Amino acid sequence: MKKIIVGLCLSFFASVSFASVISFEELSGNPADTITDGYQGFNWGLIGSVSNTEFPGSGFEAGVVSGTKAAFNQYGVDASIALALNGTFDFIGAFFTAGWIGDYFHELSFEGYLDGVLLYSTSSSFAITDTTATWIQLDWAGIDQLNIYSNLAGWDQWVMDDFTVDIHAVSVPESSSLAMLLLGLVGLVVIRRRSV
Repeated sequence: MKKIIVGLCLSFFASVSFASVISFEELSGNPADTITDGYQGFNWGLIGSVSNTEFPGSGFEAGVVSGTKAAFNQYGVDASIALALNGTFDFIGAFFTAGWIGDYFHELSFEGYLDGVLLYSTSSSFAITDTTATWIQLDWAGIDQLNIYSNLAGWDQWVMDDFTVDIHAVSVPESSSLAMLLLGLVGLVVIRRRSV
């Protein structure tokens, strides 16, 4: 009986884990469109999508690694990518390119959070160019928010493609479902005691 009850409880609070490479191909590619919260299980802040034909000869074209679209930080702001589901994710890495370089040296740094607590921070920044996509691999496990900072925040955009994560989503039941489960378990205990 105890095994049945434990099994029911564990299955009720099930977790699902899946790896994903997000290439942004389903999006419009119109740089004026912000990525909708919930896309691929994340809330994207001020991040949009861009097509590799939108700005020929720029980092927006060079930054598209797979397919024809990538993501970028709209308005050149620092960005936050937060899990829209209950649970955590592992940030494996992504390709990054500077949208435009001009006379500036473009660098990115990263922070990983869980429930608002800083778990990870890059000890140094990563230099990116507008001619070649650079793979940045961090292998950060168990976070629910990734912040990306640019030394040129407000001045320049970066482009991101093949955002690679492993999502560990937890299914949390509604309160009415939980109440029904608990009533069922109490009923099983009462029936068991009466039959003994």
